[in-house]
Amino acid sequence: MDYLLTEEQKMIKDLARQIAEEKIKPVAAEYDEKEEFPWPIVKIMAEADIFGIYIPEKYGGTGGSILELAIATEELSWGCAGIALAFAATGLGTFPIILFGNEEQKNKYLPDLASGKKLAAFALTEAE
Repeated sequence: MDYLLTEEQKMIKDLARQIAEEKIKPVAAEYDEKEEFPWPIVKIMAEADIFGIYIPEKYGGTGGSILELAIATEELSWGCAGIALAFAATGLGTFPIILFGNEEQKNKYLPDLASGKKLAAFALTEAE
């Protein structure tokens, strides 16, 4: 079994690392201290087309998988795990639509999620 990354996966890894180094790391402490959501960083990720890496091409993504999501999340987390969560949690909220949504739901939500125009959320409760 070949565990090496494809050229596309390497490009995703490099792009996410570049965003982490240049855009996230310099401002991470400031966002943490102010307890603010990093909308400017989310916009940068959207402009880099990173939100669509795991969304099927049919809905505006690049057709990657959970592996591409994990690669990007790992690299973004190098800059700041909290800010990377803005990306990763959107994936958590998007995958139920990809896996179980009907065509109407997929057509309604996935293009905006792939472009980064909207973010997804995932609600979870515990019995206690």
